[in-house]
Amino acid sequence: MRTLQGNKIVEAEPGWRDEVLRQGPVVIDVGAGDGRFVYESARHDPASVYIGLDPDAEALAEYAFRAGRKASRGGATNARFVVASIEQLPAELERLAGRVRVNFPWSGLLRGLILPEAAVLEAIASLAAPAASFEVVLCYDPVHDAALLDDDDLPVLDYAYIDSVLLPAYAAAGLQVTSRSRLSRDEALAIPSTWGRRLLHGRPRDVFLIRGLAFHRASA
Repeated sequence: MRTLQGNKIVEAEPGWRDEVLRQGPVVIDVGAGDGRFVYESARHDPASVYIGLDPDAEALAEYAFRAGRKASRGGATNARFVVASIEQLPAELERLAGRVRVNFPWSGLLRGLILPEAAVLEAIASLAAPAASFEVVLCYDPVHDAALLDDDDLPVLDYAYIDSVLLPAYAAAGLQVTSRSRLSRDEALAIPSTWGRRLLHGRPRDVFLIRGLAFHRASA
């Protein structure tokens, strides 16, 4: 498994998973972008381990570098970064997280969450330990963001669509939704996400937070 330490990509040591679990409860941020959510959350919650998952090592580099500094200079030993995609998850991450988080997904990850696609949802569920929670923050403009889905028609994201389309698809993949809510602009901006803030400072967009519990279906 490729991890980012400072600005260097290194293979994880054989005991990486056990070391992470010894540090504390694990939160995995899927599609971490530049890693800001992981870094700032780790700084504010030193009792937990935050893992940023993203295939773009260059995007993660700045906050990975900050996390690797001494604590007196803003370092965070409980912030970790894994260079991988949701389509090819490392085995080390399977059932590791007590909480799985997705903030302002874009491109293929957004498509998988809103259309929705079973492979993406099942991959997210596979990261969750037994009785783990998940949180997904969705935000897009169905007219102006259509190019993200190869010019396919984007659904209008509202409570009706979430309840009729997303909830049953998520449940089938092992993600049981327990609540969904529309965030105010201030609530959305409070999420430490560089990409989220870029979206919110553009045209007006609805932001929805979907919460729930992951479960693993018994094998046949």
